[in-house]
Amino acid sequence: AIPMKLDYILFDACLMGGIEVAYELRGKCGLVGFSQAEVLAEGFDYKKLTQHLLQRETPYPAGVCHDYFLQYDIQNGIYRSATISLVDCDKMEPVAQVCRDIFSAHREGLAAIRHEDVQRFYRSSKHWFYDLESIIVNAGATGEEMAALYQALDDCVLYKAHTPEFMCEFEIKTFSGFSMYLPCYGNAELDKYYKTLDWNHATGLVE
Repeated sequence: AIPMKLDYILFDACLMGGIEVAYELRGKCGLVGFSQAEVLAEGFDYKKLTQHLLQRETPYPAGVCHDYFLQYDIQNGIYRSATISLVDCDKMEPVAQVCRDIFSAHREGLAAIRHEDVQRFYRSSKHWFYDLESIIVNAGATGEEMAALYQALDDCVLYKAHTPEFMCEFEIKTFSGFSMYLPCYGNAELDKYYKTLDWNHATGLVE
């Protein structure tokens, strides 16, 4: 569907900020900007968007992401709600390698995670969007494993920001810049499809 490699894709859409999305787009896109939680109705700041993408010698997608965060962070109540990150898809392989090793070493820990202990990005019953780092911490990763993960994420995640909470429904205390599926709180039908994803081929999250 994408016949050439794009410089960037900015998703003005809810719940797109999964590591599965970014990994699937590697080789087809340089940078991806997306939200791990929902996107409120106004979406990106379109009044300033063109100055970052069209009025510069080199497009600056990070500026679009930063403006998106700022326009919601100055709000009050439920309107102070936003998550956003910009990631380099060309730096995804080291993240996958680290995660593969951690998933393999902590199968029992992944299966025993209490979903209520993990940072979530969803509302209502759509319980398929959790923070990557929070999942790995709750699976029992060692300090050495977490250091390797942080190094890979630092190289890959170019910008990330979040408000303190989301729509007054949940706090955001951990934010890696990626959401991820939590197998122990998924279902068999989702697991079946998940196995077809490049991210699962690379990491073996769902066996």
